[in-house]
Amino acid sequence: MKGILLIAVLSGMLLAGCGPKRPVLYPNAHLDEVGMQVAQADIDDCVMKAEAAGANASDTGAAAGNVGKSAAIGAAAGAVFAAIMGNDVGLAAAATGGAAAAGSAVNEGFKSGDPAAIHKNFVDRCLREKGYEVIGWK
Repeated sequence: MKGILLIAVLSGMLLAGCGPKRPVLYPNAHLDEVGMQVAQADIDDCVMKAEAAGANASDTGAAAGNVGKSAAIGAAAGAVFAAIMGNDVGLAAAATGGAAAAGSAVNEGFKSGDPAAIHKNFVDRCLREKGYEVIGWK
């Protein structure tokens, strides 16, 4: 159980240092004309418009659901393994379920820097309408 807590704490610390991903702009004529400072303000404006429209950057509900599913699958696998090996079913199921949940939480944490698809699409379109070309997010 201490291992799971350690993984969760380390994951949180790692993610705390990661900022949200932002669009990367292609250096087209419009970007050359307005400059990077105006472009960053336009990115901020499009992000705020996306948030105001309900296109949130993160989908925490889906991430929580994935962690819960992983825990349930891990617990079931642990119970089957323990039954075959003749070990304490409850202990093995709990340990395997906890390990699966911790692994899934770490995985979701690494993916959490990626904005939700609807958010990215909203911001990309907003920037395109302002004259920018988004080539990716980082």
